[in-house]
Amino acid sequence: MRMFVALLLAASVCGAAFAQTAPPGLTSDFVPPRGVSSPGPFGYIYWKERLLTATSNDGLTFTRTNHVITDQARSPNLVVMGDKLYVYYLTSGATSQWDTLAVAISVDQGKSWVFKYVEVKDGARVVHPNAPDVRVLADGRFRLSFNDNRFGPSVYYANSDDGIRFTQSGTVHSRTGRSGGMRIGSLTVPIGDLWHVYVRDGNSDHFGLVSYGVSSDGEGFKFNPESRIPFSEHDYPTSAVSLDDGRARFYGSSTNADGVRSYLTRDGIKFERESGVRLALDPMSDFEKDAVKDAAVVKLDNGSYFMVYVAGIR
Repeated sequence: MRMFVALLLAASVCGAAFAQTAPPGLTSDFVPPRGVSSPGPFGYIYWKERLLTATSNDGLTFTRTNHVITDQARSPNLVVMGDKLYVYYLTSGATSQWDTLAVAISVDQGKSWVFKYVEVKDGARVVHPNAPDVRVLADGRFRLSFNDNRFGPSVYYANSDDGIRFTQSGTVHSRTGRSGGMRIGSLTVPIGDLWHVYVRDGNSDHFGLVSYGVSSDGEGFKFNPESRIPFSEHDYPTSAVSLDDGRARFYGSSTNADGVRSYLTRDGIKFERESGVRLALDPMSDFEKDAVKDAAVVKLDNGSYFMVYVAGIR
């Protein structure tokens, strides 16, 4: 009897962690995977991370919800549009051995999600984006910045009216050199009246160094003559929120993936690290192991903060 009760309680905990009831009026394109991906052929990406959520009243102290959005996922990017949360992320490919860009949408502040594949086209060509970087424009459109080759030297942008179907529209940043060493990702942040973009090389010896550009319209970026600016000695930026006093708070992760930290900036160039850790790895957690990193954070209309972060699957 005790064993039966224990199994029943365990099942209820797991069920709560993976609550996936679709929001009204939306239907999922696929069922999110669970568990670590099975070994595949040579060159197959091994998927052993998941997306979890946390909340905060001040953007500094976050409390885990122990809610798993999906397994086999990485590189989350989070935006708010009206009453909806959109989490863009890369997941294990449903139609290939590589990664697929998807979006999880919630209308109840992360309690339930619907899952959609993201479509990006360049004319008739279907694009396979990597390193998603999404922002909502003043006119209500969604703008996705990405590179369409995991080892490519350029970051492009695409626009969408619904956040699901995008049309490639231009280039954010392009670098010359040996393409195998590029693997660029970007983070686009509105600070003051300008759009600021931070472009980093995923294969860089120092993840804290980024190329930096500004734009008045989010399309044509002028990049700093200095090839790179130092974001942090140890961390790389993953998301940012605007504060009421005109500053922006950036969230970053270190290469050893031991937690999420934060930085303040007023001009988008000089960063001041805040004391403490916003969310540290919990070795006793039933839902995470090995890593807590790559946090995507937004501020909700009620003044609270919502975080999606990457952790190893336990």
